[in-house]
Amino acid sequence: MKKNNQTSDITAKDRIAASLPFLVFLVPVFVFFAFAADYIGFYQEKQSLFIFSADYFRDTVNRPGSLLVYIGRFITTFFHSPVLSGLLIALMTGLVIFLVSGIIGQLTGRKGFLVPLLFGTVFFALQGNYQYLVHNNLGILLQLACFYLAVKYSKGWLPVMLFPFCYLIMGGFAWMFAMMYSIHLALKSLKREWLKIILMPGITLLIIWCLGEFFLFHNFRDMLVYPLAREGTGSPLILFPAMAVAVILLPAMAGIRIKIPLGIKRFEQYKSIFIVVLAFLLAGTTAVSRYSKVYAEYFTAEKLFYQKEYRKLNDYIDKHPSNNRLTIYLNNIALCETGRLNDKMFHYRQSPDGQSLFLKWEMYGEVLRRGAYFYYTTGMINEAERWAFENMVMKGITPQDLLMLVKCEIINGNYRMAAKYAAMLSKTFSYREEAKEYLGLLADTALIDSHPELGAKRGEKIEHDFFSITDNPHINVELAFSADSSNRKLYEYRVAYQMLTENYEGIVVGLPHLERLGYTRVPVHIQEAALVSRMSGLSLSGLGSLKIEPQTETRFNQFLQTFNSFGNNLKTAQAALRQRFGETFWYYGFYH
Repeated sequence: MKKNNQTSDITAKDRIAASLPFLVFLVPVFVFFAFAADYIGFYQEKQSLFIFSADYFRDTVNRPGSLLVYIGRFITTFFHSPVLSGLLIALMTGLVIFLVSGIIGQLTGRKGFLVPLLFGTVFFALQGNYQYLVHNNLGILLQLACFYLAVKYSKGWLPVMLFPFCYLIMGGFAWMFAMMYSIHLALKSLKREWLKIILMPGITLLIIWCLGEFFLFHNFRDMLVYPLAREGTGSPLILFPAMAVAVILLPAMAGIRIKIPLGIKRFEQYKSIFIVVLAFLLAGTTAVSRYSKVYAEYFTAEKLFYQKEYRKLNDYIDKHPSNNRLTIYLNNIALCETGRLNDKMFHYRQSPDGQSLFLKWEMYGEVLRRGAYFYYTTGMINEAERWAFENMVMKGITPQDLLMLVKCEIINGNYRMAAKYAAMLSKTFSYREEAKEYLGLLADTALIDSHPELGAKRGEKIEHDFFSITDNPHINVELAFSADSSNRKLYEYRVAYQMLTENYEGIVVGLPHLERLGYTRVPVHIQEAALVSRMSGLSLSGLGSLKIEPQTETRFNQFLQTFNSFGNNLKTAQAALRQRFGETFWYYGFYH
């Protein structure tokens, strides 16, 4: 009895020792996605909205491979929590390592450490790209699982018979399994297994053709490869194909044995320590190489914006200066929402063409899903709704688009449509609280006007219709302001664009609006632009009872004196002017 207990203890210790390198590898994976690079989960969760409903299932699962995308979106919905994101990705990575190790064990009878760790490393590196969607790694994982089950349990024709069903679930990813299994059969006995190798893809190709011609009416090529696509795999582009090839060739690679030189065999006793250290180095090196400070800072800013933490966003950008156009665009909206656009906009790098104020319509890329926020802030609610709806049509339902649509429909008084969208939100994992709030407002619409956000936006809404010019948003500002000159945020954007384009006449002509809009002081940058306008011979009488502050006059004189001290030479004066006046309209006017 004692001997059996000792044997059991030894077996348990052996299992722990065998698992230790893999556990050491997975800890950095979890830490990376849960804490260091939580921006990856944040971005992916915002790319699609998983709705727990039969309608969403029917709309999503509409062709071979779409069930894999559906499951990928289901997993991604939990990325709303960074800790859950880290746990799920670490779990998937661990399963890949386990399956590769198990496949090697089934094919060779030997335990493998290095090859499973290398597969785990590439799997980690792929998911470390924020644009690499989860269904891709899920597809790879399922091919390994199918092959593992096929070589361990299935004999005869069963894998061949089941392959068409695998294709219906996993789409183009299933061809990885087909090629893996074909290589396995060929290595086993090509003479006996050739018919299986031919029939497995042959029958499936016939099924694809029939589905495309008579039932689903999709292009044959698309049916063949979906959901394999360049979009959604991120970059570098070579890494995903390399992983796919490695998976396909795994049955052949499993039998390769590397002969260890006799000199190294002397250190056999340190093998377990070496493998643990190697596992940690592989995970650590991958984490360091995949982390991007630029992306981390951008998505932190975007997260603060979505949370409506506008002042925190401004403070964050102050501490982490950015030249990213989208970051400055969101930051400018935050400044406008807090009434400080024309007091602080030149504290940040602005685009002379106005692209940091508003975005031109783009059907692809990241612009379309963010462009609505400018229109929402300035009261052009119908245009904000159009941008959100078009993005949803192009790319499917996303959390921010659906939230925008709910708010716009409530502001416009389209309560039935708002209730429909809010009901969809109520069937999600992460947005039920928002849905509860909006459904409560819809149950008692008298509360809407007193709502801190929706009531204010309803009061700022542009009631007059006009044809929107998507390629030149500045024209929309002019059209909207001519329809409603009492909209303070529109005025802020209007004069901000005039300063960016150095339209001094437009700035001066617009000065009378300050008093009419209830300003008790002239915003700092407008004061700065007004002084330049006065130097150009333009009158500032439009200020009425408002005045240029004495300290602004003093700073302008100091600016001119500093410039004169360098012989009016723009190049030689730049460093001194940037140090003292880099956050002014004057510096922008000289050096943009």
